[in-house]
Amino acid sequence: MAEPNPLQIEARARCLRDLADRLGHRFGDPALLDRALTHSSTGNEGKLSYERLEFLGDAFLNFASADWLFRSHPEIAEGELTETRTRIVSRGPLAAVGRRLALHDHLLSGKGLRESERCSERILADLVEAVIGAILLDGGVTAAKKFVRRHVLPRQIATSAAADGGKDSKTALLHHCQHHKLGQPRYELIETTGLQHEQQFRVVARLEDGRRDEGTGRTKRAAEKAAAERLLARLAADAGRPPQ
Repeated sequence: MAEPNPLQIEARARCLRDLADRLGHRFGDPALLDRALTHSSTGNEGKLSYERLEFLGDAFLNFASADWLFRSHPEIAEGELTETRTRIVSRGPLAAVGRRLALHDHLLSGKGLRESERCSERILADLVEAVIGAILLDGGVTAAKKFVRRHVLPRQIATSAAADGGKDSKTALLHHCQHHKLGQPRYELIETTGLQHEQQFRVVARLEDGRRDEGTGRTKRAAEKAAAERLLARLAADAGRPPQ
């Protein structure tokens, strides 16, 4: 393996310091942040990947979001807590966090990772979880909770049926279709990935006229709701007005 270029090392360190400022955590061990942004495709270069940090961050994120929901939202019924947490920590919202923080711009990868994959929802969500794991190891529970609250947890749960008593996205889509005589939407599970305790479901919602959209979630029901929400937004955009 070629000797590291000192200028490249310094440039990488400078970029990671700037990123740490945006994350809101000053690392005592910057190597943890570097590892959180290193893909397994660099394995033949002798660098550790983010996969173990991702595992740790995923577990902590589930705890931190559950703790926040329990303490901050007593109005959410017990039966809705798991679904609400799942929606918060699902791939789509996490990917949005990763994109907002431009984590993909700092990702080290080898030739095994295509350029198009660097900005995929899967990679971006993985990076967010790995960064959480790195902060947890470097700064402890308080620092990791601070990051989660600042960057991951929503300021409000305005779209949650649990929080506001309104229609969930599947019900809203059904009512919209009935109102506009579009037939009944159908849902199809098209992919299940991950280990049993951390599965990710991908569902497509489709209408009789062929319009469709996809959603992902940690449960099949959450994926169906995500797909319904995206399809509803598409129908509203097609019509040029809010759905009814």
